[in-house]
Amino acid sequence: MSPSKPVIVLVPGAFHGPSSWNALAEGLRKQGYTVLTPPLAVCGEATDAKQLVGTTALDDVRIIHNNILPFLDDGRECVIVSHSYGSLPATLAVEGQTIEERAAKGLSGGIKAMVTIAGFSYPVRGKSIMGDDSEPPIMPYHVLEEEILYLQEPAKPLFYSDLNQEEQDAAWENLSKAQSRASFCHFPQFITSDILITKIYILCEEDKAVIPLHQEAFAKIGQYHKVVRLQSGHSPFLSMPAQVLKVIIDVVQL
Repeated sequence: MSPSKPVIVLVPGAFHGPSSWNALAEGLRKQGYTVLTPPLAVCGEATDAKQLVGTTALDDVRIIHNNILPFLDDGRECVIVSHSYGSLPATLAVEGQTIEERAAKGLSGGIKAMVTIAGFSYPVRGKSIMGDDSEPPIMPYHVLEEEILYLQEPAKPLFYSDLNQEEQDAAWENLSKAQSRASFCHFPQFITSDILITKIYILCEEDKAVIPLHQEAFAKIGQYHKVVRLQSGHSPFLSMPAQVLKVIIDVVQL
C-alpha cells in the first residue's frame, strides 16, 4: 500500500463488525489505500454479553486510537469513516488528533477528514445525543436486560431495506446480537461541531433505521461541510459500495 496515501479507518455501526466493511475495504485496497477496520468494544455475542456491561464509546475510542496512532506517529494522514453508532466514537477519536492539533504539539501526521454515514452528532457539551440529560430511547427491535441491548430480528429489514432477502439474511448472520446500553449514554464535553477538519455526511434517503429527517438534523447540528445524498437504505456500504467509495476518494483528494 502507498505510504503517500492517507490511511482509511472504517468504524462500524451498532452490532456490526469489521466484516461489514469487506466490499468497501476491498475496493479501497485495490486503489492502494491502507485500510483499518477496528472492531467495536461495546458489542459481541449474546452468549458473552455480561462482559460488555459498562463498556462505553470511550472503549471504542481506545480501540480506534490503538489502530491509527502508530500510523499517525509515523507521519501518516488518516481519514476516518463511520456508520451509524460508530459516528459517536469516531467523533470522539478525532479530538486532539487532527493534523493541525498534532502539529501544535510537535507531532507529525493526523486525521485530515471525517466521513459519516447515517450517523449521529453530539449537539451540546455534557449532554446526550438528544441534546439533554435523557438517555436515548430504546428501539422497538432492542430488548434491554441487565444493561445489555439484545438485537431482535425485526431490525433486519430496517438495517438492510435495499438488499434482497438472501443478502439481508447473510448480513444479519454476520451481526453481533448484543451491545452495552452504556455505549449510547456517554455525555461528552467534546461535540461534533468542534471538529474543524473536512466533515462529509452521507445521508441515506431511503433509510428505515435512522430516518432521513433525523439525518438532516444531525448533519446540521454537527456543522458538516457537505451532505452527499444517496438513494440507499441504512447500509449503503453493502448495497452500493462503489458510490460510497467514490465519496471517500473525493474526500481524500481534497
